[in-house]
Amino acid sequence: MGLWERMKSAVVRPPRQGTGLEMARWQQAPPRRGTTQLLAAYREMPWLRTVVDTVADSVAAVNWRVYRRVSRDGHPVKDYSLRSATREVRALRLKSMLDAGEIQEVSDHPVLRMLADPNDYLTGRSVTKLVQVYLDLVGEAFLVLERVAGFPVGFWPVPPNVVTRLPAMDVQREQRTFTVTVGGVSRQVPAADVLYLRNPDPEDPLGRGVGSAFALGDELDTDEFVARFLRASFWNNMLPPAIASIEGLTDANSAGAKAFKESLAREHQGPDKAGKLLLTSGRVTFARLDTSFRDMQLVELRKFLMGFVRMTYRVPPEIVGDISSSNKATAFAARENLAEQATFPRMEFLRTEYQMRLMPLFGDAEAILDYDSPVPADREHQLRVMSTMPEAFSYTEWRELAGFKPDPSRQGYPLPMPGQHSGSHQVAESEKAHVGG
Repeated sequence: MGLWERMKSAVVRPPRQGTGLEMARWQQAPPRRGTTQLLAAYREMPWLRTVVDTVADSVAAVNWRVYRRVSRDGHPVKDYSLRSATREVRALRLKSMLDAGEIQEVSDHPVLRMLADPNDYLTGRSVTKLVQVYLDLVGEAFLVLERVAGFPVGFWPVPPNVVTRLPAMDVQREQRTFTVTVGGVSRQVPAADVLYLRNPDPEDPLGRGVGSAFALGDELDTDEFVARFLRASFWNNMLPPAIASIEGLTDANSAGAKAFKESLAREHQGPDKAGKLLLTSGRVTFARLDTSFRDMQLVELRKFLMGFVRMTYRVPPEIVGDISSSNKATAFAARENLAEQATFPRMEFLRTEYQMRLMPLFGDAEAILDYDSPVPADREHQLRVMSTMPEAFSYTEWRELAGFKPDPSRQGYPLPMPGQHSGSHQVAESEKAHVGG
């Protein structure tokens, strides 16, 4: 055994035994109160669904990639620092190593097939979006692995509200199970077949996950109550909007009262007659019983609540159609902000979980899971850079930036600008004179 092998064997981590402090927290872990209601709110509250869908769609649209580092003799190499590096460092290192031939992309890796085609009923994009919806709403997602001859070939998403118990920590690892209850029937699913993704609760880090929607409970309830109040106001709240009393009328059902109501309906009912002057004989006493929506500022309240929900999920207003104070620059910057603030953190979470929990199931510990950057290309920045020194870029690069195919009759590089040409000519002449001297 060589020196390097002896060093590695000396630092091999033994199986973790735990401290004993975690056992009590995992004995009873039913779904959090409100989990079912939050999942239903996604279906019933349009603004919550819009924001959560926006983030989940951006995550589901990202393309996954797998790389494998190889040594000079062609053997795979475990690179823990690359797998745990931040996205900026990892992207730079992957690019330089690809250029140097130190790493290879594995386009047919089994994990890519499983992420793209997880089961016979849902596509990979649908499952990824569903997982992100679960994480953003309640902070946890469960994927039950499907195996063939012990090898994982797919997975199935399970709603968090039907997972009624987490595995107990006081039993052997191979005996731990998740309890799933559907329709009053409970089933024990081996923990080894469940990929449990969760956002830990700081107050109970070993318990159930916690999502952003839990923190928005009061805001979501308030917006829903306002919507129901408006609906009830238009339907019937048992009170008329106003009471009118005409002097001389002793019976509300008399012929005079009926004639007055018919006159009101004939002369003032309908949007085209709004604001029309009313003339009547006798003394009329009028009293309003309702409060106008304008006085209650319900529109402003709902706008505030909607903006609060949107900012909680870090979604720019332009992304959800609010262009009241936008321009071309802010609209493009909104796409970058969504990628930087919302998509990237969630993709890093999924990448880390899949790298540590899913990749080892394929027996490929050397593989590195990564993804394409969701940040859109800044074409205006590229144009500014290319315009600074046009002769540094070929005709083909200019046409590709404009969205056109390469022109066979236009090849090579354009001539320098007049000022740059003369400057470069002078430099060339001075260099020539120096060499001749």
